[in-house]
Amino acid sequence: MHHLDLGLYNHQITFTCDLLKSKYGHLILDKIDNRLANIPRHSGLKIFKNRIQTANTANEYRNLMKIMIFVLDDMTEDNDLNKILMKVYEDWNNMYLISRYEEFCEKDLENFEKLIRSWAKQFVDIFQEFSSSRLKFPKLHSWVQRQDIVTNLSAKSNQNAKIIYPFKFNNLIWKFNLNNAQEFINEELKNNNLNSKLHFGLNNLLEYLDIYFALIEQNNLNNSIVKIYSSVTIQNGLKIHATNSYYGKACYSNVAVAMNFEELFEYLSDHGICYGQVCLLAKIELEAKIFNLALIQWYDIKSKKNSILLWMS
Repeated sequence: MHHLDLGLYNHQITFTCDLLKSKYGHLILDKIDNRLANIPRHSGLKIFKNRIQTANTANEYRNLMKIMIFVLDDMTEDNDLNKILMKVYEDWNNMYLISRYEEFCEKDLENFEKLIRSWAKQFVDIFQEFSSSRLKFPKLHSWVQRQDIVTNLSAKSNQNAKIIYPFKFNNLIWKFNLNNAQEFINEELKNNNLNSKLHFGLNNLLEYLDIYFALIEQNNLNNSIVKIYSSVTIQNGLKIHATNSYYGKACYSNVAVAMNFEELFEYLSDHGICYGQVCLLAKIELEAKIFNLALIQWYDIKSKKNSILLWMS
């Protein structure tokens, strides 16, 4: 599962400061900074000595997450405002913790959906007046929309493991063993149209699989089965295509991807959203795991990486 977008936490910090400053003036920010600086040292906690509004890295935001509830506790004489701010930060932290789970029971997913709804409503109600765009952030809306499919994430019950996907692969094109993948790919590239997007994806598949599995430290790939499909039907009925033959014509879907906060500096993005074209849709079947992947070629990037392999969840 994708982790929470820390770019939204940046906005939450900024709007909190704006709200408090509007009510109590600039001195309230000094009070926040003093509380941050005076938090006792503790193993595993990096003390934030700079002013809160200078935070700009994912690591700094993660450290702020651990302490902001304590910093804001009884921050003002307005007990109602204190409770409101504490609740939105508490819900964020609980969302963040659940988003990092490797396995989910159904109760986890129910709680996650409730937290997303609760946090998003609070975020809008509290901070909208401090946003010049009235909180028209693609990341905020894409994150909230994910609650509609949250119950379709991988779930593991106490008795039986079950996996439910919010999409369905259609029309198998190729199936081959990963052990013999290079030989199979060479033969396909030799006998087919080398200029198509699909074959671009096939030609680059092994390179990006190596990168992807190295990142997630998946080492045992013996006898893995690779299946390449022409399309995926997502939950709302729409289809994503990657095929040379859709009603006799090539069809490769354009997609928008919400980038991780840590990766934003590598890409030219539209408020954290990057755009690309799907070149290949693949299912990798290991003995105990299944990886559903899409190879996407970016549009208008500054990164040297002109493609990326994404896990579809």
